[in-house]
Amino acid sequence: MLDIESTTKVRRFFNWLIDKIVFYVIWIGIGVVAVLIGGESAMKWFDELHWSMDYALTYATLVVYYTFMEGAFGFTIGKLITQTRVVDQYGRQPTFWRAFLRSLGRLIPFDAFSLLMSEDHIRRGWHDSLAKTYVIDRPRDGMPAGKPRHSISDEFAGGVLPQAARPNAVTTTAEISP
Repeated sequence: MLDIESTTKVRRFFNWLIDKIVFYVIWIGIGVVAVLIGGESAMKWFDELHWSMDYALTYATLVVYYTFMEGAFGFTIGKLITQTRVVDQYGRQPTFWRAFLRSLGRLIPFDAFSLLMSEDHIRRGWHDSLAKTYVIDRPRDGMPAGKPRHSISDEFAGGVLPQAARPNAVTTTAEISP
């Protein structure tokens, strides 16, 4: 695992804002195509759309957009523009499953506030924690997405006892005989 430094809350806000605009553009495009293909009946369907169906279609589109973009590329349009990426706890691009979990986490009420209320050194929302992902500044070419996590076993790899006080791990029969 890596110690990963998340990007700033300001960058994350702009990711959200840009993706929200892209989301509306997608819906406008879907509406235009539907009206061009379906004509008057498509316009009537949109006008008479029940609020529950509106929410269901909106949430389904949101989950598909985020899952596809983050699962296939590791970023959305907003993250591409702000030079950030989504990575898992190992610094790799998330799998489609992690991207899907992350997208579902966005549907949790008040999820956006979870990021705003997160500690400054953590900067993770519920959708990040649920999927075990981070949003980071785009690493430079050849640079890792994080630093190897410090391990207590690495700290004591040389042992805590001085070399002279360490017992031998292997004893030969010559050492045992009187």
